[in-house]
Amino acid sequence: MHKPNWFLFLALIWTSLITWLSLVTIGSIGGRIPIPHKDKGVHFIFYLVFVVLWVKSRLKINRPILYTVFLIAIGYGVSMEILQYAITNNRSADGWDVLANTLGALTGLLLMKNKLEKAAH
Repeated sequence: MHKPNWFLFLALIWTSLITWLSLVTIGSIGGRIPIPHKDKGVHFIFYLVFVVLWVKSRLKINRPILYTVFLIAIGYGVSMEILQYAITNNRSADGWDVLANTLGALTGLLLMKNKLEKAAH
């Protein structure tokens, strides 16, 4: 009997959540918390978790998978920003969001690469 891949399930849910939160207007969640640029931290965490979940969803983890997931995460983040500009009325593309997404994805890549290297020793 095949064991269910919970990380694949979680990665799909997480990706759906990012897509939904990127493209819908949900009001001012956290708007009353006076932390400058707090949305950049959210972007960072979203894409760090995105990379970790998608890498862990793979049955075998190796360097090509790490880098492929990283590149997909960056492309996905850029795509979400383009879609915000193109199909929403009250959202806009933001280069700083792309940077936060990329830094989060890079951190996820480095965490998973470190785990891969420790497992090899």
